[in-house]
Amino acid sequence: MHNPNSTHWTAAKRVLRYLKGTIEIGLWYTKGDSHLQAFCDADWADDPDDRRSTTGFAVFIGSCLISWSAKKQSVVARSSTEAEYRALAMVTTEVYWVLMLLKQLQITIPTSPTIWCDNSDAIALASNPVFHT
Repeated sequence: MHNPNSTHWTAAKRVLRYLKGTIEIGLWYTKGDSHLQAFCDADWADDPDDRRSTTGFAVFIGSCLISWSAKKQSVVARSSTEAEYRALAMVTTEVYWVLMLLKQLQITIPTSPTIWCDNSDAIALASNPVFHT
């Protein structure tokens, strides 16, 4: 920062107080299950104002949640399949990012990641390139 002021100092102290007060809280990883899996979902055009869908996902290593997001999609989906397919694309990029991060940290995941989606049409679209037309 090129020009810190008292507001920045106050925020920094607040973060340090939070960290000091939550030192015993964390993620507990145990040996054994290190399977990477992700769950995603989307609500189709649920916002009555702009009709955009919301995507949510959660990424787990074993039973530990390591990444999550809930975000409004940038465009209006024309079907529930399109909204779910966009959710699949979003979680796939996150899983790939997590895999690359783990690779940088020299942590190996023994099996391929699993991505769970509750829309059979979106799964079919993602699984078979013939449907992309």
